[in-house]
Amino acid sequence: MIDLSNKAAKRFRINWKDLKERSGDFWKVEAVMIGRVPMLYIVHEYTLFTMVRRKSEFRDPLIIADEIIQSCPWYRSPATPSLGRNGNRRLTGSITEMKRMTVGLYSPEQINAMEMSINQSLFSYLSTNRNGYSTPFEAVESYVKERTPWL
Repeated sequence: MIDLSNKAAKRFRINWKDLKERSGDFWKVEAVMIGRVPMLYIVHEYTLFTMVRRKSEFRDPLIIADEIIQSCPWYRSPATPSLGRNGNRRLTGSITEMKRMTVGLYSPEQINAMEMSINQSLFSYLSTNRNGYSTPFEAVESYVKERTPWL
């Protein structure tokens, strides 16, 4: 359920190379310094829906799964959370774009503004066609409709 970037694995003192590489309906965790405060970008791989949290809130990366379940009721989590690493370079590129959009513009106290800025931005990663763009909020709507066709 949780895929760590190399930086995030170092923050949690986990050897990144020991984690299994995987792709799918997972959340990638990226560590980012905003000012002098270590922050986590928690990004859903399919929708790019992003949550921003202080690293100090989490001693263990598996606790992030509880935060995801509480904050994102639309996500159907596996019964047992697990750790892995994500090698999806397109996803990593989109997370780099997110960092460029927010680092330096917001302080660590402006978590809600950072999240809104990211989740309302257009990303080519979410496009189904070559020149299209979509926002994470739109992608979440599609994700929910795809998984609950009776709605």
